[in-house]
Amino acid sequence: MTQNINQHEILIVDDEADIRTSLSGILEDEGYRIRTAESGQKALDMITEKVPNLVLLDIWMEGMDGLEVLSRLKRRVPDLPVVMISGHGTIETAVQATQRGAYDFIEKPPQVERLLLTIGRAIRESQLSKENFLLRSRSGEVQELLGVSSEIATVRQTIKQVAPGESRVLVNGESGTGKEVVARLVHQASRRVNNPFVALSPAAVTEQTFEMALATMVARAKGGTLFLDEVSDLTAPMQARMLKFLQDGVLPDPNTGVPTEADVRVISATSKDLKPLIDQGKFRADLYYRLSVVPIEMPPLRIRSMDIPAMAQHFLKVLSPDASSVPRIAPATMAVLTSYSWPGNVRQLRNLIEWLIIMHPGKVVVPDMLPPELTQNETLDDNMMEAAATLPLRQARELFEKNYLSNQLLRFSGNVSRTADFVGMERSALHRKLKSLGVDARLEASVSLN
Repeated sequence: MTQNINQHEILIVDDEADIRTSLSGILEDEGYRIRTAESGQKALDMITEKVPNLVLLDIWMEGMDGLEVLSRLKRRVPDLPVVMISGHGTIETAVQATQRGAYDFIEKPPQVERLLLTIGRAIRESQLSKENFLLRSRSGEVQELLGVSSEIATVRQTIKQVAPGESRVLVNGESGTGKEVVARLVHQASRRVNNPFVALSPAAVTEQTFEMALATMVARAKGGTLFLDEVSDLTAPMQARMLKFLQDGVLPDPNTGVPTEADVRVISATSKDLKPLIDQGKFRADLYYRLSVVPIEMPPLRIRSMDIPAMAQHFLKVLSPDASSVPRIAPATMAVLTSYSWPGNVRQLRNLIEWLIIMHPGKVVVPDMLPPELTQNETLDDNMMEAAATLPLRQARELFEKNYLSNQLLRFSGNVSRTADFVGMERSALHRKLKSLGVDARLEASVSLN
């Protein structure tokens, strides 16, 4: 084999001990490092702690079956190659596995040659994809919206719908949510993708130099996209000049001064709600409506916390200088990250991951290793903490679990399946836990809607 397979780890997931043993022996003889899991939930727990290079996953298992495990794996680690194995495979099952993201489907007992070829090919293609993505990401050529939340799915769908046209887009969202990422994705999915994407920040220029800066950037972006960042920073004279440009589509050539028709698509962004500024006379309504033909709302990270694990893993991969430097985030630490409010949004999460790589390279990150502001529990109020301190351990734990699970149900509008996936429990087990704690999911759903 041409790969250096000694560095590659495979997770075998099968509820039959004999199968785990035989597959482990075959693959260890080929130089792979092996971990095994006897259930789907165990596999999910192990992958939360450390992501392997490939998963061999049985379809028919007690409890959570392989197709459900596959779906959860793909939500958590979308680019992880998964090869399904089954002794009772059907064409329908194979199609379902492929539709859910499986790399391939192999019947038991597997032919050793085919098994090794499939594993080698899957790992090789995965590595090439990661290396290509890493190079493009670091060069600024590619961006993506990570996560599986309904909020981010809505943004993706809007981008898909608006990108092919020429309509102007206004991206709204708090600072650090990824508004420029959205703008770049619109550009990348448009017919202008082979021409430049150029950004202009009004705060970086003066009223006297704005027209020249605008003309220069439009000339640079010819045939492409002009991204106008933080349009709330436009002063009244700047707004008037911008409005005239949008109406006429003409600017003086920065070299000759000759009026020249512009060929750019304008995408703008703002972290401030412009409508109150319009009411206060600080932003022109006519300019707003010309910029906001298609508005896109970028949600803050605190309302899509289920996306945090995938984003954290992405930043670990992109920002770590090499594989040995990648920290591993312990499940308890990930729970802290997903319960934090993230006032700085995605930018703050990225900065934290970069800090972890510098401070704890290659280590398992436990909660005590996080900065203090993240470990101050925001989900438990002072009264509950005081009450818990006076209770025996079992009752204090029940109080915490009740508060924690109630908060998660509120976060997911009473959806037990999404809550179970987020907290790492099977749906039936979560139902039993809620019943034992006296938590009514239907009540939590009605509270979240009110």
